Amino acid sequence: MTLIQYSWMNLLVFSLGWRTFQNVSSEFMYFAPDLILSHDRLRMTPIYELCLAMQVIPQEFVRLQVTREEFLCMKALLLLNTVPLEGLKSQSQFDEMRQNYIRELSKAVQIKEKGVVGSSQRFYHLTKLMDSMHEIVKKVNLHCLSTFIQADAMKVEFPR
Repeated sequence: MTLIQYSWMNLLVFSLGWRTFQNVSSEFMYFAPDLILSHDRLRMTPIYELCLAMQVIPQEFVRLQVTREEFLCMKALLLLNTVPLEGLKSQSQFDEMRQNYIRELSKAVQIKEKGVVGSSQRFYHLTKLMDSMHEIVKKVNLHCLSTFIQADAMKVEFPR
């Protein structure tokens, strides 16, 4: 549960990128089946700059032609990339699980890309994409915090 609490925004944004990649062109963002926004519609929203940052993810999925197996391994690794300051109850089991998913991602890459050089480059590009998530999610989290503070200042009640 702790891992989900610390990494849920990473998972949400990464999954948004995957849905967009799987279902629409780069001119849209696929938030949900009934909430697909075109680039023109996004421009009219207060989160346009955030959407531009988030659009990098599906664009990279397209460029790299990420497979479902690679996506699932990367998603698991995003979950396992965040460790709370207080640590975890079983750090050794956590480290082992993370290493298993790194090996699985490596296997998925080798299926897609034959040869040591090609596989290494692909693995590098996929992990670089995961690293780029930190800045994107930081922007999204700051926007959410800012919105919460503004709502609190205006005494808007959020459901609990």
